[in-house]
Amino acid sequence: MKDYKNTSGTKILLLFSLAFYTLLPPLLTAAVFNRFNLNPFAIVKFLHFNPFLADRGIPGYQTFFYLLMLWLGINIFLWLLVWGTGRLYRCWRAPRG
Repeated sequence: MKDYKNTSGTKILLLFSLAFYTLLPPLLTAAVFNRFNLNPFAIVKFLHFNPFLADRGIPGYQTFFYLLMLWLGINIFLWLLVWGTGRLYRCWRAPRG
């Protein structure tokens, strides 16, 4: 098996893929919601969050940031769930005695 070296190009590619994964789903969803004039704020109602302060509809950046908050929240919850399950499994499989 060939031994690959971690170069600066690999690090740049890793950061690009992380940004791509983090920003693309909310960006595409916000574009669809703006294209079809839908209300993304009906997905989840946050307490004391009223985006309808604009006179001419909802600006695109508010839609994007709202969906980005939801996306990051879901990802953080899933990673914590996977991490906690791994910790519980490791404790369960640890040798006793």
